[in-house]
Amino acid sequence: MEQFAFIIALLAIGILLQKADAPVDFAKSLNFFVIYVSLPATVLLQVPKIHFDASALGVILIPWLLLPIVIALVILMTRKHPPHVRAALLLVMPLGNTSFVGIPIIHTLLGEEAIPYVLMYDQFGTFLILSLYGAAVIARYETGIFHKRLIVKKLLLFPPFVFLIFALLFGQMPSSAQPYLPTLASTLVPLSLISVGYSMKFGGEVDYGLFTQSLILKLILMPLISFGILVAMGTEPLALKTAVLESGMPSMITAGALAIAAGFAPALSAALVGYGIIVSLVTLPIISYMIK
Repeated sequence: MEQFAFIIALLAIGILLQKADAPVDFAKSLNFFVIYVSLPATVLLQVPKIHFDASALGVILIPWLLLPIVIALVILMTRKHPPHVRAALLLVMPLGNTSFVGIPIIHTLLGEEAIPYVLMYDQFGTFLILSLYGAAVIARYETGIFHKRLIVKKLLLFPPFVFLIFALLFGQMPSSAQPYLPTLASTLVPLSLISVGYSMKFGGEVDYGLFTQSLILKLILMPLISFGILVAMGTEPLALKTAVLESGMPSMITAGALAIAAGFAPALSAALVGYGIIVSLVTLPIISYMIK
């Protein structure tokens, strides 16, 4: 409970800092450090603990299995809405905040032993889906050119992904580096949550019927579907709980930012990201309790 209160406090600090005279691109600076230092250190610390078995495979497969299901449901939900609304939901619904929000919340709910599964879900699932599928959605609904080569380049040079491959190939870092990795990795939770709080946006004209349906799909139906698939696969408990909670994370801030930048229902996209984080602080502990 104290750790959960700490998560809320960090989000509140980020929200309060919106009123301060913060440096330009404050959130981007925090994200830069997290992406280039905190996440790589966490990857190097946790990934060598991963044992690739059927449960690990289930964790990796779940976001990809959910993707076509969510796409079909979004198309059904938006059949009477304009294309830019559909484009927004196609971006923000399949993609969850599985690292910046996922890591601290799952660390609180399930403990540190669940973090390797979080990294697998995030890097092999969410990150790849954002890079490949997200770019395809933007190319489909926004005027422009689909730069396949640029997408592959960004994928291969993304620091956490590079360090993930390194950790999978070479295992634990030398003993001389081991004492310093926890210190660098410990910056992930506070910096990422403050950045999330600082980036949260509210307000604007929103279709509250569609907004409510979208939150239900993102925070309740997706983890329920995930639970059913993983139980059918015989996934071991910790991997199952981690993947279910990851699939119930609120919409990814980056996906929301891309939707807003492309002009895809900006108010709806911002509301799903901002309010989704707040609502998920209620839904995720409930889901965690129900699958114990």
